Amino acid sequence: TATAGLFISLIIILITKSTLSSEEFDNWGWRVPFWISILMVGVSYIIRKNMKESPLFAKAKSEGKTSKNPLKESFGNKFNFKFVLLALFGAAMGQGVIWYTGQFYAMSFLQKVMNIESAQVDKLMAIALLMGTPFFVFFGWLSDKVGRKAVMMTGMLVAILAYRPIYEKMFNSIDLKSKTVAESGLVEKRTAKVHDKIATDSLITFHKELTYTDGTFMKKDSIIHWSPAGPVMKDGKPEKPTVTQTVKINTDTNILLILLVFVQVIFVTMVYGPIAAFLVEMFPVRIRYTSMSLPYHIGNGVFGGLLPAVATYLVTTGKEAGHATWYLEGLWYPIGVASVCLLIGLFYLKNKNNNIHD
Repeated sequence: TATAGLFISLIIILITKSTLSSEEFDNWGWRVPFWISILMVGVSYIIRKNMKESPLFAKAKSEGKTSKNPLKESFGNKFNFKFVLLALFGAAMGQGVIWYTGQFYAMSFLQKVMNIESAQVDKLMAIALLMGTPFFVFFGWLSDKVGRKAVMMTGMLVAILAYRPIYEKMFNSIDLKSKTVAESGLVEKRTAKVHDKIATDSLITFHKELTYTDGTFMKKDSIIHWSPAGPVMKDGKPEKPTVTQTVKINTDTNILLILLVFVQVIFVTMVYGPIAAFLVEMFPVRIRYTSMSLPYHIGNGVFGGLLPAVATYLVTTGKEAGHATWYLEGLWYPIGVASVCLLIGLFYLKNKNNNIHD
């Protein structure tokens, strides 16, 4: 359902964009999906209000076997706290970074690094998510048969090994230097307007459009801040132009990218499908929710949530340093975190219910 939520949000964004003009969406239309999301607060309330306790907890509650101080028993008891940490560092943090990489980082990479048109990214992400979502159920079912650990650790291992080849293939799929410009496929023009805040200065825009023989289309704008004395200087050097580039990909590339994102969603389903049952089985009924909430939310909120910021920093640093594969530098974070989690999980997790301290 979490991935389904992302899918629905993409559909709402696509509908909003297609209904409004670009100017309307940029000015106020981007708020519409947020307004619509208010409705989901009501839906969430209704769901939570009507949920029933699990039979095991209801039975424990009726027998008076629930914990009077679950925080103390979960985190103050060294034996139980050891399993809380093991759940975090042996499963949840790896699941968190793979979850964010396969969905949010993939989306950001397509938009910010590959400069693909936003609407195309939303569509291909939605298709990949729709194709991949049923596999959450499949890998949850499979973990019932072969064990939670086996499925999750396999998902982490395959993701670690495959991320760099996948993202390299994604990046190279729109290598404009290897494409041929169509006849009359080049459009260039130069425009200037008075700077909004400095009346004596101008903003000069160099606009360029390229249509390639395979159907790919590229639009690029370079904006230079120009004064009567020439280019505006910064630190003794001409100020760098502001460059925006958008690529509209052809059908073949679109299909390829859908498949490559779909593969990443499969990694997500392998680690996420079994995680709820795994955490539930790891802790005794009376302190289950308290014990499992900390590793789950830190694994996703902290380790997973930091991925966009850390990955962006690594990519930016790699690009400024002139690394040939700067666009892959951001992957070191999820690969590193998942590798640590994989090693801890392989050596210290059991492939069955831990049955701890009940």
